[in-house]
Amino acid sequence: MSAEIASIFTGSQEYLEKSFLEELNYKIWSTKGARFQADRRLTTISNMSNISFNILSAYLIIAGLLAVYNIENDDANLNLVNYYVTALSIIQLVVAQFENSQDYKLRAKNFHDCSLALSTLYNKLRTFKTLNSTATENEILIFCENLSIEYQTILALYQNHNKIDYEKFMLTKLSYFDKLKKKDVKRINRQYWWECYGWYSLIIILPPVFIFFITII
Repeated sequence: MSAEIASIFTGSQEYLEKSFLEELNYKIWSTKGARFQADRRLTTISNMSNISFNILSAYLIIAGLLAVYNIENDDANLNLVNYYVTALSIIQLVVAQFENSQDYKLRAKNFHDCSLALSTLYNKLRTFKTLNSTATENEILIFCENLSIEYQTILALYQNHNKIDYEKFMLTKLSYFDKLKKKDVKRINRQYWWECYGWYSLIIILPPVFIFFITII
């Protein structure tokens, strides 16, 4: 996470100029927020994946019924439709297996669990800062060392989040990341939308259009 912060540390460089306690505060806070965003992103992708492939299955069944009920009298068109329905069914099977192997729900849950664990650390840190304002440098040093070890231990137990998750987290704290430009906000929203909805929207929209054009050729 520290390498990631160094590369996209927008609007919060002042923490690098303060104490390690403040830097640790920022790291836990931002990582916690980014991993909550990762949970939301993967949950959305899981839902969109299920919806889009169920709709695609319905499309293929409906298209297959054209031949069963002889709705299209042109035998050449029916053969063409049957060919493409079979081809799409094979592609659907391969892609669905890949989607299932991604374990979106399990990964979302892991990110959520990680966020909760980091929230506990963050609350511990905030409590220390609030109730131990007169702590000695040695007490602060010991606290930071122990908390840093706990922080690294939690990170080691879970997969790292994507860059888009941290960027999406920044959009939820624009008053803090005030150096983000409008073009950056638009780029992040576009990328996030495409990762969550873009590919699955194409699965929902393109097959019926494609089959319709085949039947009228």
